[in-house]
Amino acid sequence: MKAAIYCRLSKEDEGKNGESESIQNQKSMLTAYAAEKGFEVYWIYSDEDYSGIDRERPAFNAMIQAASEHKFDVVLAKTQSRFTRDMELVEKYLHGKFIEWGIRFIAVVDHVDTGEAANKKSRQINGLINEWYLEDLSNNVRAVLDHKRREGLFIGSFALYGYCKAPDAKGKLVIDPEAAEVVRRIFALALSGMGAHKIAQILNNEGIPSPTAYKQLHGAQYHAAMKKTDYSLWGSPTVYQMLHNQTYIGDLVQGRHKKVGYKSKKTVWLPKSQWIVVENTHEPIIDRDTFETVQRMLAARTRSGVQGTIHPLAKKVVCGCCGSYMEQTAHQPRADGVQRRYVRCRMHQRAPERCSNKTCTDLNALENTVRERIREYAEVYVDPEKVELPQRDDPVRQRAQAKRSELKRLQCEADRRRRALQQLYLDKVSGLIDATQFSEMNRAFGEEIKSAENRIRGLEAELEQQPEETDAAPTQRQRVRELAQVSHLTRELAVLLVRRVIVGTKDPLTGQQEITIEWAF
Repeated sequence: MKAAIYCRLSKEDEGKNGESESIQNQKSMLTAYAAEKGFEVYWIYSDEDYSGIDRERPAFNAMIQAASEHKFDVVLAKTQSRFTRDMELVEKYLHGKFIEWGIRFIAVVDHVDTGEAANKKSRQINGLINEWYLEDLSNNVRAVLDHKRREGLFIGSFALYGYCKAPDAKGKLVIDPEAAEVVRRIFALALSGMGAHKIAQILNNEGIPSPTAYKQLHGAQYHAAMKKTDYSLWGSPTVYQMLHNQTYIGDLVQGRHKKVGYKSKKTVWLPKSQWIVVENTHEPIIDRDTFETVQRMLAARTRSGVQGTIHPLAKKVVCGCCGSYMEQTAHQPRADGVQRRYVRCRMHQRAPERCSNKTCTDLNALENTVRERIREYAEVYVDPEKVELPQRDDPVRQRAQAKRSELKRLQCEADRRRRALQQLYLDKVSGLIDATQFSEMNRAFGEEIKSAENRIRGLEAELEQQPEETDAAPTQRQRVRELAQVSHLTRELAVLLVRRVIVGTKDPLTGQQEITIEWAF
């Protein structure tokens, strides 16, 4: 009789049972057993670094294919769990296909033998125990990973574009200067009113590598999950996701998706309320004010115009007759080459019987009206001699602010690590982690707390010795004057200040049109 030998070693087995579970040990034991029973070894199939629940094991599937072709009579494995930990596969092959194909299965150590009908129940019990083991292991691993996420440790294989893994601090992110500049530019373009598609087009035209291409150029074995034909090009979904990613302001966002179960590789996206977000874990690339402004602009997003930009009042102009949005339209250029832009009621275009406002309103004039009213408010309510604005371009102030931000981040981090040490003991008592994991994590957390405390003392000493800031009043007054002299209406300014602009119908006698602005402040 010919026998196929099957050996398997998974990552969870390594270090747990040492050499006793090694592939070489399994081969030696099963080869000796085959010789003892007088079996001729047809082939030795071996899978390394594959879980017993994995149905994509190459050697396992090759053996099953050979079995279906009746190339051997017996399958030998050290234990039933080496063959599979999946109860469904136990029933499919041990109690189904192998019987049809006339193949006998023998697990040497736990005395499983399909040639003996009496031990079928024991095989099924073994299958259930093996599957329960994997389920418990999966739950424990998930609990440990979630614990690390809540402590502000990055556990991903690859850092988010704009960052890289800190070489001297496991689970920490540091800024990648080259990629971070691209991130800053993307947010700046979004602030100017450009849509994601136009931003991606600009980056592609300038030959800037996409996040996937950038990682690959720097030696990372990275492959994007999204299905694209050309990974070297930027796409609007990539830009859009980056503009929404809170990690760029120093908050670590993880746990956005999870596997549907330990038997499946399929993942599902979780609602935002279930994401794990830890604030101030790393240095930000984008300041919070800029990020929040971009979020408001995205929330009020609309389709880009012909030039790939969104006009400042998009989705803010409404018809005074029916309350519907007024859409942009363009007329043919005049003789002097100037193209006039207009807005007209969406409802009147689609259902004239429901709205009588057929007027086309000059969009350029409308933007000028809003701009002038903003300037009027600024001149009336803002006194340049009294208002103080943050002096962002003062190097001394910038350094002090950076130190205060780092100090706050380190204090939060040290507090999280102290709480983690308390939780760590509870996890050990509850069996979520073993003694070895507890010892390693306890030591690592202790070292991180000590390092953070040393840096905190250093920053506090530096801030105490910080020279007094220079008088920034002249520059502040100049900034207020610039605000009061708005040269043109931007999308950013419209999103921040204007809730909506109500355009009334045009008076047929005077040609006048009432414009009402509802402010967002």
